Amino acid sequence: MEPKITVIEGVPVYDVRAFYHKFGRAKYISHLDLYRTIQRAFQRAKLPIWYTQGFNPHIYLTFALPIALGYEGVNESFDFRLTTDIPLEEATKRLNDAMPEGIVIRAIQPPVRKANDIERADYELTMSCKALPMEQLTEKLNEFLTQDVIETEKRTKKGMKMIDLKPLILSQRVSCDHRVKLEVTLPAGTQVNINPTLLTDAFAKWAEIDLDYHDIRRLKVLCADGTEFI
Repeated sequence: MEPKITVIEGVPVYDVRAFYHKFGRAKYISHLDLYRTIQRAFQRAKLPIWYTQGFNPHIYLTFALPIALGYEGVNESFDFRLTTDIPLEEATKRLNDAMPEGIVIRAIQPPVRKANDIERADYELTMSCKALPMEQLTEKLNEFLTQDVIETEKRTKKGMKMIDLKPLILSQRVSCDHRVKLEVTLPAGTQVNINPTLLTDAFAKWAEIDLDYHDIRRLKVLCADGTEFI
């Protein structure tokens, strides 16, 4: 893939996008702390990182779709810039050597899509309930999802607002193994962003139960045409 070059004040810099997964204890790193963690990793890796210009220069680092605290991410991403066209395989190795446990850089490449191309995301949630056997919990969840209307409150910039989640559920699949699993596709991005726990919390309220979440995982970030964000 050809490098993507941006000329800033007459100097060429190389735009790159890192794809990483965030598992285990790393899921408890907040977005702000993750930002700081990656900045420190850049410094330890001694990569030729580009800094912003002006009175207070800082490392250029942006996230297309930040992941919520407590979520695992299979293919998350962040963008940064290099001042030298070094081999991206080398940059990947050096950055991985500097990352904490649970954060692994899968690949670094020139960016292809823009952040505002993102419109949806695939999630996987595994859960249980002390008050219900798995089979009954599965039946209850399927019954809840087949309703014509699924109302819940969502916090907006103007305060709490009642919304119908039903038309926002783009795909769904419930299965039961050793725990109940919900795979769901929901709107994500700058226009509409639906946290999957809005759906499961609405279910818990409807069923009058307390859910135990074991894993909440974002599997894919998708563009409007259904292709994965790269």
